[in-house]
Amino acid sequence: MKILPKFTAGLAALVAIVSVTPSYALIVSVSGQGDKIAPPSKVLDGEATNRQQQGFEELQNVLLAADLYFTGGVISAGTRVSSHMIFRNRETDSTANSITTATWTFDGDILGIMYDQNGVDEFNSTPILGLVSTVYPSPAYDSRGLESNDSLSVSGKTLEVTMIVDQPGDWIRVVTKAVPDAGATISLLGVSLLALVGIRRRFQS
Repeated sequence: MKILPKFTAGLAALVAIVSVTPSYALIVSVSGQGDKIAPPSKVLDGEATNRQQQGFEELQNVLLAADLYFTGGVISAGTRVSSHMIFRNRETDSTANSITTATWTFDGDILGIMYDQNGVDEFNSTPILGLVSTVYPSPAYDSRGLESNDSLSVSGKTLEVTMIVDQPGDWIRVVTKAVPDAGATISLLGVSLLALVGIRRRFQS
């Protein structure tokens, strides 16, 4: 009769282990005029330039302690999210418009995008979702986000964005729903089941 409490305790431990499984929502592919890069040390206007859109991973598996505002909406506190920055920035002396279109696909659903023209939403979210190892433009300023001639469309986990850039460039932040790392979950589950078998055998012996 005493096996039930011990087995229940083991099951509770298993649930606790699985509940802390790492979660991510990475950029899984990009097509068109864009590419994924490692997080740069700076994404400042005039210092980080590129010939097409570039995107990189920011903080992953963030549990929001408060509501997070994006352009046109809000993500509720208590949601686990991951963050990604996409930017296109030309050299300071470039004046002619440059048009790029890229399609970005993530492995988590897109919950919101910070793209307002002055970059206020993106700037305000940097302390929550930005990398401490990357220096971001500060403060917010005119035309930092998308302007009326730019465009974006979202479908589930996919974002298509067109940036028409002269000076300054365009910076947007994409927030996705964090998803469990399936490989880590399976590994932890296997270890936990073996532990439960051990608990039962020790009791029976």
